[in-house]
Amino acid sequence: MKKIVKLLLASAVLLMLLGMVRGEYRQKQTEIQSELQRLNPRTNSDITYLDFLTYRVLQNNHANIAMLGSSVTKGVGASSPEFSWRALLQKEIRQASRPLQHITIANHGHSGYSSVMLLRNDILFNVIKGKPDLLILETSVINNYRQSVSLEDTKSSLEQLYSTFTRQIPGVEILFISPNPILKNNLNSSGLNSLGLTFEDYVDFTEQISRENAWNYFDTHGQISKELGNRNFEVKDALSDMIHPNDLGYQIWADKLLSESLKKPISTHH
Repeated sequence: MKKIVKLLLASAVLLMLLGMVRGEYRQKQTEIQSELQRLNPRTNSDITYLDFLTYRVLQNNHANIAMLGSSVTKGVGASSPEFSWRALLQKEIRQASRPLQHITIANHGHSGYSSVMLLRNDILFNVIKGKPDLLILETSVINNYRQSVSLEDTKSSLEQLYSTFTRQIPGVEILFISPNPILKNNLNSSGLNSLGLTFEDYVDFTEQISRENAWNYFDTHGQISKELGNRNFEVKDALSDMIHPNDLGYQIWADKLLSESLKKPISTHH
């Protein structure tokens, strides 16, 4: 008889525990559904990029970012890979919230590549294959400037990149960003390329293109320049040579991209 009573008590306790677990599970699912509704980009125009990534994590159990661009996207100039803006940004995003702690950023930076060269099939394939939720596309206009790529070809290449990725990666968010400031005499003493254009002409032109096409855009060049001015630093203080950022430059890049772009409503980037 005592054994039967003990068995009944054990069964009752087990049923109670199962009920508690089921209740907690239902509560958790309700919270997730509520958060998904709040962060749904189709119904909420005020979400940030971090909100968007959180939404994708809750929806698909994962999310990832890809970055495409030139050597300054690759991280050339950093004392080690962990001090590139990719690595620094990934670390900061992972620390932003629990859902984002496993976010990864794939680096598709290519030294010496202009925006035209980024249209190579192998480069496009590798980005598309990763199916990023967010693609940060550095315009590579340091090389457009240094290689005297025309503004017309610059415009055409960026438009082709945008149309290709939006067509091949459904639902992807694309954020165009400018590269960092560089020294005026990196090419020659005049700062002019063979077309008579300065590096800043390319930066200003690509921002204009982005505005005209209502693309999301972040002015890395302007934000780094502003921060250096606030600290009473010169551009050379944030560079490892005439072009590539050093650890300080990449730290400012990552910090500003996060605080002034990824934490801001997506709708404010047009």
